[in-house]
Amino acid sequence: MEEVNPEEQGQSLSPYTCLPPLGGAPQPLNPHKSHPDTAADLLSALSQEEQDLIGPVVALGYPLQRAIIALQKTGRQSLSQFLSYLSACDRLLRQGYEEGLVDEAMEMFQFSESQAGEFLRLWEQFSDMGFQQDRIKEVLLVHGNRREQALEELVACAQ
Repeated sequence: MEEVNPEEQGQSLSPYTCLPPLGGAPQPLNPHKSHPDTAADLLSALSQEEQDLIGPVVALGYPLQRAIIALQKTGRQSLSQFLSYLSACDRLLRQGYEEGLVDEAMEMFQFSESQAGEFLRLWEQFSDMGFQQDRIKEVLLVHGNRREQALEELVACAQ
């Protein structure tokens, strides 16, 4: 008969034993979320320098996730650029544009609120006319937000 070490007792596995997840602490099962979703989790993922920048901005009422995205896009070098980016996005969002599209427009036009705003306005007009959204973006970029040239090209391609 084989002797069982008392330290190993209780550690044999049956086919019905549930193993804890790798990495220690049990994690909630949610296959749709691969990122932390609580404010504490998001903040703890940032460096102290980033937390020091984001803390006052969140205290002003900006959503934490939007502040983190703005910080990622503008970098930590310029607090004024970070704040102006957030303010510009906030103004564009209040006009009813979708957040992902606002972020994309701001990035395409190197954080120029006026150019991003014109792009969004034209994009919305052309979308309402039934043109393909990817094509609209391409044509507006090629023609530098010039409505008439962009519209001519969209119509020509649609025929």
